[in-house]
Amino acid sequence: MVGVSADKPEIQQKFIDKFDLTFPMISDKDKSIIDAYGAREVLGVTAKRRTFLIDPEGVIARAWHKVKLEGHADDVVATIREASAV
Repeated sequence: MVGVSADKPEIQQKFIDKFDLTFPMISDKDKSIIDAYGAREVLGVTAKRRTFLIDPEGVIARAWHKVKLEGHADDVVATIREASAV
């Protein structure tokens, strides 16, 4: 799992510390990753919080477009476990 945001690494580290995240964050200052996944807001100013589950072949297996922090990680983990059981 990797997080991506346009924030500077210092801001990302505060976010990681605040929510006790256990995965790395990538600073996408030029928004090339954000744009590649269509995660930029309509006005093109900021990025939406979205989650993409990408399979080993690089294909998006599932996308969450309206992410709220509470409970979201559990949903993602459950989805991965379901996919692994198939």
